[in-house]
Amino acid sequence: MADKTDELLTNYYSGVIDSLIYLRRMELQWQPHDDNIGGSRAINKISRPFDDLIIKYESDQVLHELRNQRDMIKRIEASWDDTTREIVRMHYDRRDRLTWVLISLRMHLSERTCRSYQKAFKDSVSEALTGLNIAV
Repeated sequence: MADKTDELLTNYYSGVIDSLIYLRRMELQWQPHDDNIGGSRAINKISRPFDDLIIKYESDQVLHELRNQRDMIKRIEASWDDTTREIVRMHYDRRDRLTWVLISLRMHLSERTCRSYQKAFKDSVSEALTGLNIAV
C-alpha cells in the first residue's frame, strides 16, 4: 500500500471495515459468565441490558472511528459519477484482483483515464479525511 488512504479505501471496498464494525459490536455484546453460585444480588438494582448495550456502542471510540470512516467514504462516493465509482470499486476491491488493463477494458476507457479518475477520487477522500485525522 502506498499510503493510509489507499489502505482505507481497500478496506472499505473489500468489506473489511464492515467486518470490523460487526466484530467490534460482537465484542461489546459479549458478557463474561458469572460463576458466583450461591451469591446474592442487590434487590434494588435495575437491570436494563438493552440500554447498557446501546451506551456501550455509543461510547466506544473504536466503533465510532470505524463508522466515521465508512460513512465519510459513502458520502464522498455518492457525490461522484457512476463511472468513477465503478473504476474505484474495481481498483480497490481486492476480492476481484483486477489490473488496470482489465479495468480499462471493462469500462471502455484508456488506462490513463481510469488512473486519473481513481487519483481524483483518492485525493478527494484524502482531503476530507485529513480533517478527521484518519488518513494522511
